[in-house]
Amino acid sequence: MTKFAPAALLAGALMLLTGCGHHDHASDDATPGSVEMPAADLPAGPPSLAAPPPARDPDADASNAAQSARIAATNDAEDAASVAQAARAAAAEAEQQSGGDSSKSQ
Repeated sequence: MTKFAPAALLAGALMLLTGCGHHDHASDDATPGSVEMPAADLPAGPPSLAAPPPARDPDADASNAAQSARIAATNDAEDAASVAQAARAAAAEAEQQSGGDSSKSQ
């Protein structure tokens, strides 16, 4: 009796699983868009992997170039200003140190 109960449960589970998803007519779900293309209908040559380049807009290219040049000029000006500020700070510090040292020696 102890071996019969697990076997009965297993048999019942198998019967439930075999009934799930059972479908006799596969052609019911087939539509022209869901089936594969037959090999005879394929193009004769291999498909090209190289796509044609997109059309270029000369006005957009010129605008992008001008904007890039303006950004580069702005960055250069900001860099020059920060270098000048650092140079002024270094000169002021050097003057303060040299002025303080000369007063101590006299």
